[in-house]
Amino acid sequence: MADSSLIKFEDVWKTYGEGEASVHALAGVDLSIDRGAFVAIMGPSGSGKSTAMNIVGCLDTPTGGTYSFLGVDAGRLDRNRRAVLRNLYIGFVFQGYNLLPRTTAAENVELPLIYRGVPVGERRELAMNALEQVGLKGRENHTPAELSGGQQQRVAIARAIVTRPTLLVADEPTGNLDTARSHEIMDLLTGLNEDLGLTIVMVTHEADIAAYANRTIAFLDGNVSSDSMMLEAV
Repeated sequence: MADSSLIKFEDVWKTYGEGEASVHALAGVDLSIDRGAFVAIMGPSGSGKSTAMNIVGCLDTPTGGTYSFLGVDAGRLDRNRRAVLRNLYIGFVFQGYNLLPRTTAAENVELPLIYRGVPVGERRELAMNALEQVGLKGRENHTPAELSGGQQQRVAIARAIVTRPTLLVADEPTGNLDTARSHEIMDLLTGLNEDLGLTIVMVTHEADIAAYANRTIAFLDGNVSSDSMMLEAV
């Protein structure tokens, strides 16, 4: 039977330093995530969750073991090939919105398309569609300073999905937002997961935010301490 995993860790280690000074940020992690999943990653500081997310997003590589993405041993790719993989398949949303301050919402969303060499007309149309998807139709020409925090995060999400990625990596996406805006953003991410089949892997410290995911993986001391699926109401 074919392996349906989008993401697969097999005995993954990440070690910093050498000899007695070495620290195992990850210590033999095994996990797999299927296409279309919405997974929350939790754990205290120093648990290994951020290291695991960096490897998932192809921003870092394991010291030992195998990280497979779409069946490719991504941990063995060089920096340039990992950059290509990120550009083609992965979108990122961070706690800080990371928008260019003097450019419009549409221009911010167009950035990853510029890196892909998409023609001007096509990328503008794609940016407008992505902004409409996140509920910002009519705000395309506003700069970040003219948008609320929740709206800025929506622009960041539009930028992440405009390339139609296979995976969205979200690192504390509601960390800078109040409770109401946080739940608006989580409703948006849930809709993208359910309607588009977008795979989402999200780091959060907040249980109420993790509850939006259909699976929660907790890290502790460099390994998975728990892995639970959400039980849907019958």
